[in-house]
Amino acid sequence: MKYYPFIIIIIFIVLLPIYLRAEEHGGFKKATLLKMILSGLCTLCALFAFFAENTYIDYLRILVVIALVCAFLGDYFLQFIRLDTGKFNIGIMCFALTQVCLITYMILQRGVSWHEFVMTAVIAIGVLVLMIKQKWQLGRARAPLSIYTVLLAFMTSSAIRALFDCGITLSVILMAAGAVLFLVSDLLLGIWNYHTDKRIYANLNWITYFCGILLIALSVSTLPDLISNALC
Repeated sequence: MKYYPFIIIIIFIVLLPIYLRAEEHGGFKKATLLKMILSGLCTLCALFAFFAENTYIDYLRILVVIALVCAFLGDYFLQFIRLDTGKFNIGIMCFALTQVCLITYMILQRGVSWHEFVMTAVIAIGVLVLMIKQKWQLGRARAPLSIYTVLLAFMTSSAIRALFDCGITLSVILMAAGAVLFLVSDLLLGIWNYHTDKRIYANLNWITYFCGILLIALSVSTLPDLISNALC
């Protein structure tokens, strides 16, 4: 049971290109199904950790599971990004809850410092500059997207700051890498939705997003311990 991350990674690698192809060729129902399977795999990856542990279990990790469940719901609603504004806004709310859960998880684990607030401001200003330069027309989504951007920036900042704490682990590295990919994916999504129709941005968004949440899920799985034990 403890080797389940490798099985999930293999399934993920097989399904991701099939999903990208379905999205590119307009297979909405097939693409939605594959998207939910990929998202569900990441949620299961984090959830299985509770059944694979034989000794101490860090129950704070349930926050990551809840975050990924919210992302799972958000993935469904964001599938209607250009079809239904109401569902799109619900998707944003789901992902905002994802960020809240991940932020809470990291704060309870490592606390919070002024560094997060500085990095959050830098990231948020960078996103704002991009939005102004590309003249994004957000409409009614402006308020929820603004709140979400701040939460995403703070989550990413918390994950990055943890890299500079004492006793850095593979789990921390995976979480930080996943958080950065999550941020990049949303920037690519914004560019694709509000600035250009070029398919490359959509494909890069899906690749960085799913790789990001998989790394976040793997950060609380048995994978870090398995690799550490193999290297010892």
